[in-house]
Amino acid sequence: MIVCQNCGAQGDQVYCPQCGQALQATRISVHHLIHEVAHTFWHLERGFLYTLIELGRHPGLMQKSYLSGIRLRYQKPFPLFAISGTVCALGLYLIYRHAPDQTDQYFYKHYFFFVNAAMLPAYALSTFLLFRSPRFNYAEALVMNVYMLGFTSVFIVPINLLSYFLPNNIISLIEVLFLVSYNIWTYLNFFRDKKAWWVIIKCIVSIVAGYTVFQVVSNLVMRWFMH
Repeated sequence: MIVCQNCGAQGDQVYCPQCGQALQATRISVHHLIHEVAHTFWHLERGFLYTLIELGRHPGLMQKSYLSGIRLRYQKPFPLFAISGTVCALGLYLIYRHAPDQTDQYFYKHYFFFVNAAMLPAYALSTFLLFRSPRFNYAEALVMNVYMLGFTSVFIVPINLLSYFLPNNIISLIEVLFLVSYNIWTYLNFFRDKKAWWVIIKCIVSIVAGYTVFQVVSNLVMRWFMH
């Protein structure tokens, strides 16, 4: 029997039956860290990349699967959101690093993701109120929106890369079409037990409300930091 170094329980398997940590905890090395990073980001059967792929292939169904209890294969919502946010913030900064101050590009470079992150509780509240049900609570609405915003934050970056070739109004149109389409797709999959037309109407209401509040908050941020 091997004693778990994390909780003190005993076991003779690969992982501790009490806490799930590997019973043979080896000393951390550079090789170990590289393996952990690769496993977290690129493992095709679980982790960050797998979760992004599932969010792209089965939006709404992936969140529903996670909320139903199938969680081991997926990246947890807030770690995924943190990684996606880092990719988004860094990507937009690099794309718009030469943008002059007092412009929309300047806002994108500095504050786009952070405003969206601050707005997450409001986005979740909108979803919760519009689709209120005894089987759907606020925390679940928050998880749904965290995954949704995590995915869209990553894919906002390649869309904005097109700014090197296309005018800003075209980029904005592509963003809106992408975000609206992805949100509706997610809601339709997540709420399959409800009438599609009713889900679409509520989703559009949620998008309009979220966009309006986002614009108000964005303008306040721009005035605060840029004057």
